[in-house]
Amino acid sequence: MNQSKFFTEGKLGPLSLRNRSIRAAAFEGMAEHHHVTDALVNYHTSVAKGGVGMTTVAYASVSKSGLSFPHQLWMQKDMAAG
Repeated sequence: MNQSKFFTEGKLGPLSLRNRSIRAAAFEGMAEHHHVTDALVNYHTSVAKGGVGMTTVAYASVSKSGLSFPHQLWMQKDMAAG
């Protein structure tokens, strides 16, 4: 009988994942002033602790003109520490 590989370790490029479950990106609306917040970090930490192999963040803009939501991440140099 074939065993499902879903709950086995997997590799995605250089990343090693504990299983092959990836939470799809969704708009959480937790980026105050377009920056990473503790709420956003805590949310993704809890998803990871819940067992998912990888979680992803959505609606991140690389330029001001790309912003389309008030609580959307804006990938700026000053937010790298967050």
